[in-house]
Amino acid sequence: MGSEKNVLMPAPAFSAGDQLYKYQLKLHIGGGHFGQVWLAHDLTLARDVAVKILDESMVSVAEHLNEAKVGNRLEHANVIHVHYADVVSTPSGRVVVIAMDYHPTGCATSKLNPSNFLPITKAVRITIDILRGLEYLHESGLYHNDIKPSNILIGPRGEGILTDYGISCSSPGLKPTKAPNAYILHRAPETTADGNITLCTDLYQVGLTLFRMISGVGTIRDIRNNLGKTKFEELKAKGKIPRKEDYLLFTPSSIARIITKATKPDPSARYQSALEMRRALEAISLGGYWTSDSTGAYVGVSGNQIFRFEEKKTKHGYQFSAYRKRLDSGNETRIGRLSGAKLTKHDLHKHTKTFMLAVVNGKL
Repeated sequence: MGSEKNVLMPAPAFSAGDQLYKYQLKLHIGGGHFGQVWLAHDLTLARDVAVKILDESMVSVAEHLNEAKVGNRLEHANVIHVHYADVVSTPSGRVVVIAMDYHPTGCATSKLNPSNFLPITKAVRITIDILRGLEYLHESGLYHNDIKPSNILIGPRGEGILTDYGISCSSPGLKPTKAPNAYILHRAPETTADGNITLCTDLYQVGLTLFRMISGVGTIRDIRNNLGKTKFEELKAKGKIPRKEDYLLFTPSSIARIITKATKPDPSARYQSALEMRRALEAISLGGYWTSDSTGAYVGVSGNQIFRFEEKKTKHGYQFSAYRKRLDSGNETRIGRLSGAKLTKHDLHKHTKTFMLAVVNGKL
């Protein structure tokens, strides 16, 4: 007789309008290898909720329910609360349905500009919010272990809310513990070395998350693809990810220093609590920000002023022109003291950086 083999059932497929237990599925709003997230209508309570549908193709029902148990015990403005969870049978097998508050804005990546970054003022506010959430999680003896832009929801007042406890874990006394899994791009050096996570591992992930929000969410992935997996992990272990050249020109050194400290390879050299990192960010005063328009051109904003610049190649070198428009009058003027002509490429880079930083630091 041939031996029996366990055959995994295919992941269930759902469509808008399907009813899954007491939930009427309305709109697919996210998902990945872990499962699917839908906007659904709870027919028993007559309210819309976000439901996360997890099947057994990755892990068991019991493991999926652990995520719901973690989320159900949490009550804080900056971490998502899980209302309830149900195990539902489908033609393709059992699924766990986890119901949470629905936030129509979606996650932090929904607020990206056409150049795939967030205005630095908004990114810092969101980071401060999730650090508040982390303070609460750590006080509750929990490591989140999966902090990244797509796991930060934006609430009704623009606040950041941590979600997704799929690989979170409990650690009474906040002792080092083995990670159940890891998000490769944000995997801290200690997790790569021995599989452990600590309080400082969460802060490492916060540092990379802030970097990605202000420098482009795809930047870290691009670096890894360009360097290769081995070299990428080697540089992380040396504290050289992110590198200086990976930051956008308008990033103040005060913000870069915070990210650098949060991503030190030695956990003891990082911030030692979410509160410490939050207070470091709260101490920074930003006077403006840069975003980009639909063409990818930079647009600076500070108070009631909008800024832009032009870079031109001429037969005598490069020309840099900085412009300011006042919103109250609509008048645009050239800022002569920050503009320049007959510049070398190095000087052009310096002029651009000086102007962009002046906007962010509120010096114009």
